[in-house]
Amino acid sequence: MQVSEIMHKGVTTVNLNDSVRKVAELMRQEDIGAVPILDNNKPIGIVTDRDIVVSCVAEGYSMDKPISHAMNEDVVCVRENQDVSEASKLMKDNQVSRVLVVDEAQRPVGMISLHDLAHLNSEMEGETVKKIKH
Repeated sequence: MQVSEIMHKGVTTVNLNDSVRKVAELMRQEDIGAVPILDNNKPIGIVTDRDIVVSCVAEGYSMDKPISHAMNEDVVCVRENQDVSEASKLMKDNQVSRVLVVDEAQRPVGMISLHDLAHLNSEMEGETVKKIKH
């Protein structure tokens, strides 16, 4: 089964210079916990709600400053035409609970999470969670 068959299609993205406040508000509006950060339509980072809390709120960082302060530059990506097992392996190897899905031109087209894998195969998800959360 291909990643494109189980991913959340479409992806909300932000730019490197968007403010922490703007990104947090967007996460609330869209009810999402992670947002890829783009530069020239290419993913250069990702930020989670936890990143904002730990790197910004807890440190007293101004919510009007750029989100780049909280972003993680290690964006784990999988292509939409790859097998779901590749996404699972990337999650295990990188100890992340979601990966960005990109097209052939490296443009974001969706996200796949542990939750998506759980619906596909509860045994696979259990193994993935064990390796990520150890």
